[in-house]
Amino acid sequence: MEATEALRESEARLRALLSSLDDLVFELDEDGVYLAIWTTNEALLIAPPRELLGRTVREAIGDEVGRRIIRAIRRALETGRPEVFEYRLEVPAGVRWFQGRLAAIVGSGDRTVCLLVRDFTDQKLAEHARDDAERRLQHLAMHDALTDLPNRTFLRERFQHALKKARRSHEEVVLLVLDIDRFKDINDTFGHLAGDEVLREVSKRLAKVTREGDSIARLGGDEFSILLPGASEGEGNAVATRITESLEESIVIGSDAVKVDMSTGLAVFPRDGADAESLIRRADAAMYVAKRASADRAKT
Repeated sequence: MEATEALRESEARLRALLSSLDDLVFELDEDGVYLAIWTTNEALLIAPPRELLGRTVREAIGDEVGRRIIRAIRRALETGRPEVFEYRLEVPAGVRWFQGRLAAIVGSGDRTVCLLVRDFTDQKLAEHARDDAERRLQHLAMHDALTDLPNRTFLRERFQHALKKARRSHEEVVLLVLDIDRFKDINDTFGHLAGDEVLREVSKRLAKVTREGDSIARLGGDEFSILLPGASEGEGNAVATRITESLEESIVIGSDAVKVDMSTGLAVFPRDGADAESLIRRADAAMYVAKRASADRAKT
């Protein structure tokens, strides 16, 4: 009788301890049926305890998460080792992230487990926020802030990849370097905000005339580039022609219509260089030749 009374007192203390926890504590059988539930925060339960007892986790919280928990139960019963997992669930307190730790109940004559569930939504959201911030920083490091095009650093990475592939497959790679003619006049006449709008609109028009797999980048100022992997010189010239045609329509900024022209330089791997630096210099030089010719035509 003394032993029985001591056991009752021990069980009462255990129930009081479990009931005081902020975490959720469940006893489940091998089929995932709720046998007992302890918590001080029923808002984290999918339903009140009285509605859960006797039901399976698949019935209560859904097939996907329920199946995962039942598989964890059976692994814990077979191996004797705890199972730890995470899941996301909508409960009365809102959409929450939970971390579950499940272990077989030692000494139980029945095949039952204890599942301790902790709400770690705040931690998960903080992790997501850090991940998002890192992705944003990485994006900013590789993209132009004004046009959101890849920047010079990103272009070099893509260039190296394209050249490596071209060497293996014995293909050509075309690089176009483009510069807006008399861009300073646009800034001086219409203002720098209008100049920024011109740059954004030019970047959109470049995207419309290039092929899938081509890479457009803003190198800085009013200078852009287009990398054409696997393209021939003829295909590069065709893209340059389409760019000229795309700029025939003036860019409207407020009540003003701005006519934009671009000078283009072209370089071809491997004819004009064996590496990215050589090809960029060659295309840049060709672009300045075209720009001088355009300036001479404007004077006449």
